[in-house]
Amino acid sequence: MFGDFMRAVVLSGGGSKGAYQIGVWKALRKLKIKYEIVTGTSVGALNGAMMVQKDYYKAYNLWNNISMDKIFDGKIENYDDTITLYKEYLKNFVKNKGAKPSGLENIVNELLNTKNFYKSKINYGLITYNKTNRQPKILQKKDIPESKLNDYLIASSAAYPAFSSKEIEGIEFIDGGYYDNTPINLAIDMGADEAIVVDLTTVGLRKITKKRIKTIKIKPRNDLGSFLLFDKDLAKRNIKYGYNDAMKVFNKYEGYKYTFKLHSIEKFKTKYKETFTYTFNKIINSKTAQASIAKLLKIDKENNSKIIDKILLKALEHVGETLSIDDTKIYSLNKYIKLIKKDLNIRKKYNIKTEGLEIYNLIKEEKYAKVKKEALKKPIDFITALCLYTIDED
Repeated sequence: MFGDFMRAVVLSGGGSKGAYQIGVWKALRKLKIKYEIVTGTSVGALNGAMMVQKDYYKAYNLWNNISMDKIFDGKIENYDDTITLYKEYLKNFVKNKGAKPSGLENIVNELLNTKNFYKSKINYGLITYNKTNRQPKILQKKDIPESKLNDYLIASSAAYPAFSSKEIEGIEFIDGGYYDNTPINLAIDMGADEAIVVDLTTVGLRKITKKRIKTIKIKPRNDLGSFLLFDKDLAKRNIKYGYNDAMKVFNKYEGYKYTFKLHSIEKFKTKYKETFTYTFNKIINSKTAQASIAKLLKIDKENNSKIIDKILLKALEHVGETLSIDDTKIYSLNKYIKLIKKDLNIRKKYNIKTEGLEIYNLIKEEKYAKVKKEALKKPIDFITALCLYTIDED
């Protein structure tokens, strides 16, 4: 950067989904993107503190080995599925006014290096909420006494009522998401001219941005799981999602839920679009039906060529979902197509029932009238089947 220009990283709250932010940080390091300000709410405040003291590997190792026992010091016992997990949190709320994250406090005490934090040239801000007078507590680095830094980090992360409130000097504080879960305005107040906003899209209030600045938004495109489940395998997956999504936002990879090396999608269209379009038009032989399918797939009205492009790309990724191809990896077109053909052949050989394969068989048998009926009832299965057929014909 040059002159007085300042870039901020804004980290939203989101509980266990915070692992995603570590993946974004990994991408920023890879791309050598510097920042002068970090603001955060809840888990974003915790991750943000690590970004300020530049302890990437400590943060990475924490999330890579996270568990419910570490966060709650063994006090949350049943979490085999979402319903039992929520019941466990409810039980703790009834008994103790929320689960006490004593394990999290130990982690913060262990990881936080106050000397490096305050010595860092990167400015910092967090938001917590005063439960007593129902007012936000907005703090910049200069406002936080060294002796209270750990307390305010825990306070910002106290996702009440799942977690109990944090008492500081006789005042009860809870999660900053009760005021602003994505503190862009705080970054603006601290002088940001540009913001990289990592929004985990969980519950929490969001304020209208008070001033227009350049904003680069990074949001999850895949399911990150429950924000209350702290699990190392889930965290490892979410770190990969964060990295992949950030690299796509900065145009180093492409795709939506899946991640492809640059130019893979153009190669795919060059290789398969003609056959896909020909077969699509042969089956859906009316503009009204084509428009209906595009609408059902939530594709905006455009000229026919662009509609086909969007349908083709949606189909390409849904084929991966249908065949359970790993969506955390980075693929070349050739590798992705090979996996599709391999999985498809296995499913055909062992007659494994798969969404879209029945329609695929109807296309192979040229029973187009039946396919058209199915297409209007199950458009996503239809375009998946058509994509499989197009690839298989190659």
